[in-house]
Amino acid sequence: FGSSHPSSRSAPSANPAAMAAPPQLSKDQAKSMLDEAWTIMTEPATMDRLKGLVEQIHSQPLDPQQKKMMMMMQVLPEITKLVKEPMAKYGFDESQVMLAMLQVQQHAMADPEMMGKVSKVMQAVQGDFSGFS
Repeated sequence: FGSSHPSSRSAPSANPAAMAAPPQLSKDQAKSMLDEAWTIMTEPATMDRLKGLVEQIHSQPLDPQQKKMMMMMQVLPEITKLVKEPMAKYGFDESQVMLAMLQVQQHAMADPEMMGKVSKVMQAVQGDFSGFS
């Protein structure tokens, strides 16, 4: 039953990357990752693409709850693709984006500048880009 048993490592449902503990970010690393993600997200072409996705969702005849779900299904994966490189630099893969954001949020609680950016990124995930002007 130990982890060195060959069949436990080759089980089709076992994904070592998904099961590995996420890296622990220092405050400086969290700030750096946030700054890099911020730079990518605030590029005009990126903002236009994300806003276009949101407009597409809002143009559909859906109730508010369905629109919120569509934001999570379409906007979050797009943002995840955008911040893949800064996350990978600190040891996170795409499946760990929420774990990375949680750590960044925790460090941001004691840093108003970081918290401002974190709040705007979290709003963007929900389709609100009003903080990006």
